[in-house]
Amino acid sequence: MTKKPEKKYFLFAILVPCLIGILIIFSLSNNFSNIILFKIIVELLKTCIYIFLINEIVKIMIHQFGAPKVITSFLNSVATCLIIFNGVYHILVILGVNSKTLQSSSVIIALIIGAASKKTIANLIAGVFLEVEDLIHPFDFIVIKKYMGIVVDKNLFYITIEDGDENRKKIRSKDFTNFNNASFNHSTIYIDAKVSVKAPMIEIDQVVNAVLENPEQKFTTFVEIPVFLGIEKFKDGKMYLRFMGRCKGKDRKKSIVSLTLAIDKAFTQKGVELLLPQVEIV
Repeated sequence: MTKKPEKKYFLFAILVPCLIGILIIFSLSNNFSNIILFKIIVELLKTCIYIFLINEIVKIMIHQFGAPKVITSFLNSVATCLIIFNGVYHILVILGVNSKTLQSSSVIIALIIGAASKKTIANLIAGVFLEVEDLIHPFDFIVIKKYMGIVVDKNLFYITIEDGDENRKKIRSKDFTNFNNASFNHSTIYIDAKVSVKAPMIEIDQVVNAVLENPEQKFTTFVEIPVFLGIEKFKDGKMYLRFMGRCKGKDRKKSIVSLTLAIDKAFTQKGVELLLPQVEIV
């Protein structure tokens, strides 16, 4: 991942000083007979500097302001292409190509490219909307049409999902409609805390109340705060105290941990022996 930026900046580090050195030689020699070459070098230097500045701005936007990397990188690519196109245009004008002819040709080329890439643009716009709405994340479980699987890769054009048999399917962004992201479905969590039947019921009640107090502060990932359902069963000299709560699928691990820690802390502080909870997710 780090090699690409190094190569890119290495290229800038060589190209820019060389162009500046050539301009200095031109200036010191006071020989402007080849003014066309001088102007071309100036245009190349401007193009390199603009590309470098755009890349630096993108890095700042991503690392300092937390801008979405996918969208920002795409805009960076578009801006870089426009800068290069602008540089080529001015170099052709310097070489004597009629500017009106170039403008007419550019319009025709743009129309041809636009017509040919209509589907690509529609797909790109759909990808931007998916990214902005933050609907899909890596490792989400997706059900769409006849496909289902975990998201293993995503960009503005495609989302790749993988099923249990390691088969991968690339789905275009514009086709990513009417899908179900199970990570946002509500998940019901049951936790059975096992304690000795010899534990006094008064103490059990106190512990349960301690577990469930201040739920808004302790259980922030739950959509329905945990409740105590009572004694689930007696078995092997143990009481199974059942707690239940509901959360979003993507938050189920955090929710299990927060509720389990609250149960363990409350029982430990009261000195009631507690076996590790059995967890059931529905």
